[in-house]
Amino acid sequence: MHIELDDKAKVWIESKGKHLTVKTVEVKGCCVGGVQELLAIPKKPKDINKYNEFRVDNLSIFIQKNINIKDRIQLKISGFGFLTSITAKGFLE
Repeated sequence: MHIELDDKAKVWIESKGKHLTVKTVEVKGCCVGGVQELLAIPKKPKDINKYNEFRVDNLSIFIQKNINIKDRIQLKISGFGFLTSITAKGFLE
């Protein structure tokens, strides 16, 4: 799996402790079935056995094993100031 992140994302993850967890969260609607979204959390997962660890420079990126993304995940910074967060987007190639 290829993990894409720019310098801003690298600096942000480093400032949060050098660990990032990417997992799925299911969003349920009232009229349609659930949609799975990727959630990026700046910490190490509690149960690392459910994740694959990828090293990018000096960062540890933990990707949930059952994510249906085989090729590429893109990590980007969004927001500004204290409202800054990181988003994950998966791509099938």
